[in-house]
Amino acid sequence: MAESRLLRGEDYNTHFDPDIYIKTYYTDLEDTVDGGLIPFILKGMYDVFKAGDVKGKRLLDIGTGPIPHSVIPAVPFVQDIYLTEFSTVNRKYLNDALFGSGKQDYSNIFKFFTNLSDKSQPWTKLSDDLKDKVRGIFPCDLLQDDIFKGSYFPLFDVITSCFCTDASLPDVETYGKVAKEISKYLKIGGHLVIAGTLDVTYYFVGEQKFYGLDISADKVKSCWKDAGFSIYNWNHMKGPEVLDNTDFGGAYVMHCIKEF
Repeated sequence: MAESRLLRGEDYNTHFDPDIYIKTYYTDLEDTVDGGLIPFILKGMYDVFKAGDVKGKRLLDIGTGPIPHSVIPAVPFVQDIYLTEFSTVNRKYLNDALFGSGKQDYSNIFKFFTNLSDKSQPWTKLSDDLKDKVRGIFPCDLLQDDIFKGSYFPLFDVITSCFCTDASLPDVETYGKVAKEISKYLKIGGHLVIAGTLDVTYYFVGEQKFYGLDISADKVKSCWKDAGFSIYNWNHMKGPEVLDNTDFGGAYVMHCIKEF
């Protein structure tokens, strides 16, 4: 049976299984167990980048997790990609998949994006391009004053994040503070592309029950506006009535531009 307490923080190093997570949420992208959440997020992020306006030299992804889905649609539009992740387990998993001898299979994710853009291009080309552009996988902890644990980064042209803030931050007040901290790493006029769940309290990975931040769409928007961003586009979906693996009430993909 699942543990009674909600798992969070260091539990990602001891209770989170990347293989089960990917199998549960990313195996069937046409009819996922969570009611279409992942296809909505992936297509939403693809739509932000496909016009070609969101581009630049350097991209920072915050809370990549065990799968680089949040940066794949950006690959044609940036030169250097920096991945960051809290969990040492997920950082190793990513490193093995991208640079080592890992057996991780991301093919269906790459195929999903290839089918949206250029079906004549083999999905392996997109995979190879991503590997060529990733400059490292760095530690990240949004609850620390130094969220990147001593890593020195230049200002970025683009910041992406998916399912990180809603899985790691304890309350709306902290969300607002973290939004302001993240904004320090983005150039004025730079682009933020962030996606996540709304009104959620938990999600399962196998039998392990993980914490989710119960935050509304209005609060998400106001936190980023207060952090110096203007919202360029907001794409929203309503969550299904009944779910087995999570209780999210909605999801969003938001594209913002840093004003100050």
